[in-house]
Amino acid sequence: TLFRSTIPTRVGFLRLPSAKQHEQSTIMSGKEGSGGFRKRKYDNFPHSQRKNDKDINVNSSSFVMMAFKSFQHDLDTRHDKYERLVKLGRDITIESKRTIFLLHRITSSPNKEDILAESESKLDAVRQKIMQIAQELVGEDMYQYHRAFTPGLQEYVEAVTFQHFIKTRSLISIEEINKQLVFTAIEEIGRA
Repeated sequence: TLFRSTIPTRVGFLRLPSAKQHEQSTIMSGKEGSGGFRKRKYDNFPHSQRKNDKDINVNSSSFVMMAFKSFQHDLDTRHDKYERLVKLGRDITIESKRTIFLLHRITSSPNKEDILAESESKLDAVRQKIMQIAQELVGEDMYQYHRAFTPGLQEYVEAVTFQHFIKTRSLISIEEINKQLVFTAIEEIGRA
């Protein structure tokens, strides 16, 4: 049973209802013993009169069913492609972050050329993943999928910019970054 008390709070005091007030509120709401669940419209029908999915006969060769199966296939294909792009985008993000962390160690390392060479090889691996994204998007509307891989590309740009700044003490232009991300058909065939 509830008892009447006050609980100090940050704003003031919270007053709990007395047992009598609680009893009156449950009587007025009509929820005493009902559990508070709404009845559904078919709860009053006997079980035998309810519609079952087994009783419905659907012609699987109808035009509508064939159209919906086609839509289902298209949506499944699009979803699978989106998931592949999300995975590639995550891989790009992870490898770009690792490259940035590697480049942060350049101040404490005696051999800076080894770190720059390793960062370049890591960025080459990231470019290969970006090429896979480009292959996935051939013939597709890129804007339907851009949310799947954009964070990875942003992280890649950050890693390339940081590496370029360490090498040259200047910022890299977007045109130079884009030149690194142009893939020819020969590269795609050679790597396939």
